Amino acid sequence: MMTNLWKKYSYTIILLICSLVACFIIVINMGEPNKTEYVSVTVKQGETLWGISDEFAGSYHMSKERFINWVEKHNNITANQVKAGEELIIPVKIEDHQMLLASE
Repeated sequence: MMTNLWKKYSYTIILLICSLVACFIIVINMGEPNKTEYVSVTVKQGETLWGISDEFAGSYHMSKERFINWVEKHNNITANQVKAGEELIIPVKIEDHQMLLASE
């Protein structure tokens, strides 16, 4: 019985297994960003996420709202909970930031 099923549906079974493996790999890669790839900033007294997004404008390719949502999601905060001295990961790749600094 199993041999008949395998003969009849072997390609379907193989495709299903490959699809599950591919989905698993995609889910793993979509997890938390590698924090060593992104710029880390320390919040100064009186600073807001909106101000930080202004400071790094041009280093990221998203609206200010998406920038703030990204920071909130990846730092597990809300925009009004940012405190001085807190270290935040922002959606600016280190190499992009270094190129921007070099061009200035």
